[in-house]
Amino acid sequence: MSNNKYSFSKKHWGVIFLCYLLFLIATAVTTDSENVILPKLSAQNNWDYSLVLTLATVAGVSTVIGNIILGKLCEKFGGKFSIIFGLLSAAVFAYIYGTSKSLGVFVIGLIGTISCGQSISFFGANSVVANWFPKKKGLAMGLITIGPPTSTIIMVSVLNHIINKNGVNGGIYTICAALILMAVVCAFAVKNTPEEVGCTPDNLPVAEYEKIEEGEATATLSTKELLRKKDFWAILLIVGICNMCLTGLMAQWLVRYTSSGFSETKAAMLMSICAVVGIFGSVVAGYLENKLGTKKGYSLLATIFATAFILNFTNVLPLMYLSVPMFGLCITLFQIYMPAFEITVFGRDNFKKVNSLIFPVACMCGQAAFLVIALCIKLFGEVRSAYMVFALLLILTVMLAMTLKAETEME
Repeated sequence: MSNNKYSFSKKHWGVIFLCYLLFLIATAVTTDSENVILPKLSAQNNWDYSLVLTLATVAGVSTVIGNIILGKLCEKFGGKFSIIFGLLSAAVFAYIYGTSKSLGVFVIGLIGTISCGQSISFFGANSVVANWFPKKKGLAMGLITIGPPTSTIIMVSVLNHIINKNGVNGGIYTICAALILMAVVCAFAVKNTPEEVGCTPDNLPVAEYEKIEEGEATATLSTKELLRKKDFWAILLIVGICNMCLTGLMAQWLVRYTSSGFSETKAAMLMSICAVVGIFGSVVAGYLENKLGTKKGYSLLATIFATAFILNFTNVLPLMYLSVPMFGLCITLFQIYMPAFEITVFGRDNFKKVNSLIFPVACMCGQAAFLVIALCIKLFGEVRSAYMVFALLLILTVMLAMTLKAETEME
């Protein structure tokens, strides 16, 4: 069986579809819903919007604590538990922040929503994928991570329409209902491992799977043993920097373009083009991981990402336009390659422990993008100056990636 083909059973395809929906709903309940709800909730309660944004940033940073706790819960109870717990808890916290009348309650609800929303995809769904697709993780994640750009394209406008028609509470009730419904579906449909339903990982023939298991048995590592491995720290730096660059790109997209003379409408249109390309880019990025291996696939895409930042930095109009689809090719880089590196280097059995340690720190690194951009604006006066910093950091990650030992990857 070729390792480069989507040779999956119906049950494997069912897992991919469910995880795609989980990534979509996780993005919808966190980033995308915040973009719609925060300004409307602020206006409804007569809150200072700049203060609300500041508190939202504080909430985003504070989720590292929730992520550490939720990561440990996933490590102990498995991916299915994390998915269901995340969906139900996100519904509760979304209701709390979306119907809040005080800023204190708002912050508590938002921290819980972001933490639990991320748990749905980055802990729960990723753990299930690690068990079902340890070799074909790139092919699977390339399809699953179509969810976030799909949410950005569709869910933002849908949620905006619902809120404009039924108010903020109407939007919140819709989100909560969708989360609870998804939890019920996952309670019956999600299985932690393919062995539970008589399947094999990657849908390999039983004899081939058993041969691979014998040849690639990896020791279960303790937290102390993981922290002593240089590959662990290299992966942490790679995915942390990658997340910082992606956050810096998407969170400040409109500001970057409007500060260079673009209208908000045109800047938003370019962002939509990037998201649309991201749907196809996700599949390409996943295929490259599977075809070239994790290290080479990441290195190629990170180089394209760095080049796009440099082209955009020039402020030369044709080069700026060229950078937009290049960015689109890379916007799911973090979602695909964080679990890919973790599985490739530490194996299926160590994934939950490694992911529970790396993801919370990678999230903090994402928030560091705002500090980098603020410093660059202070020193050079423009958002685009941060793009050169991001480009250099991405080249550093390529150098780090090539030093990793792929303990379980078949190349």
